[in-house]
Amino acid sequence: MHVVRAFVLSVLLVILHAPSPYAATDTLRHGHALAGSDKLVSGNGKFALGFLQLQPGSSYYLGIWFDKVPVLTPVWAANRDNPVSANSTWRELVISDDGNMVFQAQGATVWSTRANTTTNDTVAVLLGNGNLVLRSASNSSLTFWESFDYPTDTQLPGVKVGWNKVTGLNRRLVSRKNAVDLSSGIYSSTLGRDGVARMLWNSSSVYWSSTWNGRFFSAVPEMSAGSPLANFTFVNNDQEVYFTYNIFDESTIVRTTLHVSGQNQVRVWTGQDWMTGNNQPAHQCDVYAVCGPFAVCEPNGDTLCSCMKGFSVRSPSDWEVEDRTGGCVRDTPLLSCGAGDGNSGTVQVAGKLLRGDVLSVVDADLRGDVNVEEVERVCRIACWCIQDREFDRPTMVEVVQFLEGICEPEIPPMPRLLHAIAGGGSNQTAGV
Repeated sequence: MHVVRAFVLSVLLVILHAPSPYAATDTLRHGHALAGSDKLVSGNGKFALGFLQLQPGSSYYLGIWFDKVPVLTPVWAANRDNPVSANSTWRELVISDDGNMVFQAQGATVWSTRANTTTNDTVAVLLGNGNLVLRSASNSSLTFWESFDYPTDTQLPGVKVGWNKVTGLNRRLVSRKNAVDLSSGIYSSTLGRDGVARMLWNSSSVYWSSTWNGRFFSAVPEMSAGSPLANFTFVNNDQEVYFTYNIFDESTIVRTTLHVSGQNQVRVWTGQDWMTGNNQPAHQCDVYAVCGPFAVCEPNGDTLCSCMKGFSVRSPSDWEVEDRTGGCVRDTPLLSCGAGDGNSGTVQVAGKLLRGDVLSVVDADLRGDVNVEEVERVCRIACWCIQDREFDRPTMVEVVQFLEGICEPEIPPMPRLLHAIAGGGSNQTAGV
């Protein structure tokens, strides 16, 4: 009897001290937990926060989505680059003892707000505009952290895209990897400290840019007539530079998303489907490398991307989920070199160049009667001439100076074309 009584008491103690599950509300408090299928719902019912999967059997994200839209449309993810396995059986969001929001799964911390607070007198609130805030429980005006400062691929009304010049915080959009994976993709949309809006491939190649002319972005003349849905705000001062927009009617469901295809897309929910408001760049084929290496973008074709003659899709499964960055590969190997030099098999010229074996490109009939330094110089010049960014390529005057030995070319960054021909890898500079 005493054993049974002790067991019952121990179970009661565990229940009393365990974080209690949370019913549908907009607020998470210390001592409570958001777990399983629980969710926070904003006061106006427009947004929800919880654990989501893009498809059955896929990874879990702590994310925010439009709760009134029947088609799951995530607008923010806390752990986009650290998803939780679909096999995990325990996931919860709590307010920790130091007052931060903490997402835990299978006993490990997946994500935390890491705000500068040392008190657990905090609450997490999902606001009606989709902003998740960590603020003081006793003073709602004291905010320690907010999701609007860390957008993923979507700019909701009220989100500032741009720089805080004082703290160095850079609010930018980064596309998702593909249609079923929220992790960071290859495209980004930023507003620089110079006030210029840019879209970039791989954070390096700019394929769209525009300046604010006082009323609208010059590359988006459609903005000049105004919008029946929202007003636009551009700020550039000593403290910050940013662009944002706000809707006139709170019930309107609208989002601006940097799509996996590299287009910045404005979408409005009609009640049945997402309607296109605006795309930038206006033409999909203007997006840099949208179809990947050795592929052709055909806006009026049956499919947007197709492989060049003699090439096939590198990864059909990736193309099915809108990730075409892998492009196409040759149906037959490149003309190879090295046969008869004692090496087994054949090796692609590009692959040998990446490893610094420049002599592999020399005609075997020369029987080694070459100046290795001259060969290396020519290979370096060639790599400079096919750089991804046009302004990195040398002028003809500079090429002549290199060839004549007036000045020596440095080791160039790895050209994307050469890297693709060789079949990928992690090299950052050419081996020559």
